[in-house]
Amino acid sequence: MREQPDFSTSPRPRRAPAREVLVFVLGLLALGLAVGGASMTRREAGAARDRLAAVRREISSLQARLRTVDARTTAGGELLGQAAAASESPPDRIVAAIAGALPADARVERLTIGYGDAISLEMVLVARDAAAWDRALARLVGAGPFEDVIPGPERREGEIRTTVTARWAGKS
Repeated sequence: MREQPDFSTSPRPRRAPAREVLVFVLGLLALGLAVGGASMTRREAGAARDRLAAVRREISSLQARLRTVDARTTAGGELLGQAAAASESPPDRIVAAIAGALPADARVERLTIGYGDAISLEMVLVARDAAAWDRALARLVGAGPFEDVIPGPERREGEIRTTVTARWAGKS
């Protein structure tokens, strides 16, 4: 035989105690606060990344401007140095010193004066013969305002034409 259920006492629907409901509500509230805090932190991190990118762009821009100003300052300093060298040793003084050092049978056909860290000279000298060339070279080497006199290649027959480089060293 089959046993029949007893319906005389029916179980009541179980109601959650107030404490469990309170804990559940507090848990939902804590979850909401955590999600809100995470969202706010994420927005702040994005804003901080944007500010960092803007600062990096500004630094790059300022570095580029600094390089430009530095290049201008360096170029300006070089120009001032060259201008000072030119004022202390004007071309007419250099030409006069060369003319005074050369013998009558030698001449400068072309002269290039370079104003930089030092005043460099490049001259194309023409001498009537080898003896005149030797005298001209000896006078240039022996003259006070010229240093590092370096003659170019020469052919010792007939008229001698060659390039001589030197450095101007004085105010003669």
